Formats: sequence, structure tokens, C-alpha cells
Amino acid sequence: MRSTGRFSRRSLLGWAGVAGGGALLAACGAQTGAMEGEMEAQEEAPKAEMEDTKAMEPRLIVHTDWWGPGNAPTLQEYFDGIKGDFAELNPGVTVETVHVRGTIGLQDHVTTMIAAGEQVDSSQVSVAFILNWLLKDFLQPLDPFQAKDPDTAPDKFVDSGRFFNQHGGQTYGIPYDGPSTNVVASNTRLLTDAGLDPDREVTWNWDWETFLEYATKVHEVSGDNITRLGYDAGGFSISGIARWIYPNGATIYNADNTAAVFDSPEGIAAGQFKEDLNLKHKFGPKPEGATFDNEQIVMDIQGSWSVGYIYGRNENLEFDFAPFPVGPSGATPGSMTWTNQWCLFSVSPDPELAWNWMSWVNSEATLEKYFAGVLSRNAGRKEFYESEAWKARTDERPVLKDLEKIADNSGPYPWLHTSAGNEATKPVWDALNNQELTVQEALPQAAELLTGVLEELGT
Repeated sequence: MRSTGRFSRRSLLGWAGVAGGGALLAACGAQTGAMEGEMEAQEEAPKAEMEDTKAMEPRLIVHTDWWGPGNAPTLQEYFDGIKGDFAELNPGVTVETVHVRGTIGLQDHVTTMIAAGEQVDSSQVSVAFILNWLLKDFLQPLDPFQAKDPDTAPDKFVDSGRFFNQHGGQTYGIPYDGPSTNVVASNTRLLTDAGLDPDREVTWNWDWETFLEYATKVHEVSGDNITRLGYDAGGFSISGIARWIYPNGATIYNADNTAAVFDSPEGIAAGQFKEDLNLKHKFGPKPEGATFDNEQIVMDIQGSWSVGYIYGRNENLEFDFAPFPVGPSGATPGSMTWTNQWCLFSVSPDPELAWNWMSWVNSEATLEKYFAGVLSRNAGRKEFYESEAWKARTDERPVLKDLEKIADNSGPYPWLHTSAGNEATKPVWDALNNQELTVQEALPQAAELLTGVLEELGT
């Protein structure tokens, strides 16, 4: 069984070392996508080890993914790049990518492919459904491959990734995109104009009181209408409360993952604070057309992966990211985090070739070229954060610096039977969002329903 608390302090991605000194911290899916921004590759991706390519017959790799080249120019550049580089380094090998919209769509599509006997070798796999695929025996253990390839040893990768890819004592994924963490995005220019200090010495150490002070001072109302929203609180869901309860000392699941426990006193207190942001402090409804990018929302929920998105929509926006504030029962600010995986299908007709492809895509040099240089997003390798490519990117865009460290004081994404859990609890969250239930009524009901899902489907 896996622990459901904060991630291990074994990670070199510690919580200290924030620029300016003295700060404790520095942050799929759900929504995932590409980042804007270009940068020259720091080095060419390494050649994958292949046997006698001169006489090799044509060979095919089929990779499935919910990242789609049509979603953003940088994703097109990414997939064209990794497929082209690998084919050039390995004559005779063609990589075919199958892109399916959304993680639910991908699950359905891959299930159909496997049932039909179609070739499928590798995939990006979300933490939201990796357990489902493991229980269906869709995925192949990677331990035999990693044993022959020290560069892919589990300790090369971030702890938040290694948390999700272990099952039954075996490893089933290469941590890929992440740590991905929900963060609070703040318009630093508007905070400064309001006489507030946007420095991380404050925002990476803030508590509920300080957070509320910041949101209130930048909130603007004309009559009954909000003209500038101080903070866009969003609604309730399992993941919607997770980012608030972790910094208040609560968890989603119990220690052995057999029950939901977010209805603890600490969880209910965090839920009430979130509810008060809307009902008591009137941070809503959101003005029509208001976005963080057009500066009508000053503080907003974003993902650590969204830096390139934001710059792509408003290259002049002055902003920074921070963890969610610490509550009175918590130890530090934090959030909800996860790291998606690249996995190998058990039905792959050529697993050695598929492993070559997977390990090459997730090698240090490939990640430097494409994650630092093209996508501007966190990668699953620890050494990536010490690379010259990433340092150059964070020098250009300081908001990226140390974001990965927020994962160390954050709790995991609600990864146990995510779709079934969301479906089972949705009526309760809808009632709470519509003010038909109070937080004190809704959280115990939702926890009971989620526990029923865990008991029925198992872990």
C-alpha cells in the first residue's frame, strides 16, 4: 500500500532554496497542453541503442496520447521533433502517434484498440487512470528494462512521479510530465499597485489571513457588479477541495487507501474557508469575459505547466505563481500535485523497440531539448533541474524557477478510480455549489460515497 501524505523528503527537489532567502518554498491534466516559447536545443538527443540498422526491415512504433499537435504550435513542434529525431537516429523505424482528445477519450480509444487486436506500444498515462489500466493488465512492468539501463533507474526521477507508478512491488511507468501542481497565479503589477508585496518571501509563506488580505485589496466592485475579481475561487469537487485541505493538514484518503477521510475537522475547515471566499467575501460571480490573461482576474487557480500558455496569450503580463496558503492546522503552504507517466503496453509486439523509444524520449538530453527548449515545462528527471538548458529558461522566465519544489509539501492528486469517484460524488458537489447543502453536510456525504467506490473497485 502507498502512503497518502506528503511526498518523501528523499527528493533532491527540496522545499528550501527559494531566491531571496528565508522562504520555505519555491510549484492533469488534468488539463495538459503545450507551452509557448522557443529556445535553441542545448544538445542533440542521444542515439538510441539499436541493432544493425543498415539491414533492418521497416519497423513501427504506435504511441497514444491526449496531447494533440492541433492544440498549440509548440505541441506540433514537440511531436514532429521527437518522431523525426528518433527516426533519423534509427533508420527503418517509424513512430506513429495516435492523438485522442481528453484522458477519458484516450482510455476508451485504447481499450477499443486492444480489444480489436490493433498494435499499440506506448502511451502517456495520466495518474487519474493508471491504476485502472494496471488492474486490467494493460501495462507491462519496466523493471527488467530498467535493470539493464541505469539511466532509467527509479531514483533518477522525482518522488511525485515514483509515487504513482508502483504497484505490487513493480514499476510500470517513467515519470514524464511534472511535477504538475495546482498553484495560485497572481498579477504582480496589480498587487504592487495596491500596495501589496508580491515577493515570494510573502506569497510562498502566506496563510489564510494574508491570502484573504491580498485578494480583498485588489477586488473591485461597482454597485452590485464586480469589475475586477480579486480571486476566482471556482467550485467544489474532489480535486477542487484537495488543493485546500492538504495545506491544512488533511488528506483525501486514509493511510492504506481504503477510505476517503477529507471530512475530517481539518478538511471541513478548509472547505469552509473555500466556501467563505464565495459567499462571505463575495469573490464571485466572475464578471463576463474576465480572465487572468486580460487582467480582470488578479489571483487565479492555474497549473505549474501553464506558463507558456499565459505568455502566449499575453506576452506582457507580469505574474508569478505561489502555493496555496497554509491553514491553521497545517505545517506549510502547499497544494495538490501529480506526475504523469510514459508506459509500455503488455500487448506491444516489440517491447524492446518500444522501450528504446520510451527511454530515449525521457532521456536527459531529449528533455532538455524539448521540455526546456520548446515546451517550457517541468520534466520528471531530477537532473533536468540542474541543467544549463533549464537554467537558461528560468533566467528568461523567472516564474518557472523552483516550481517543482512545491510538490514536496503537497498531497497527491485523487488518483484512486478517479472517474468513478467523480461520478459517484458529483450530485453532492453540485448541491454544495448550488448552496443546497452546507460544507458540514456535503463533505461527509461525498466521503462516504467515495469510500463506497474504493470498497467496490479495490486498490
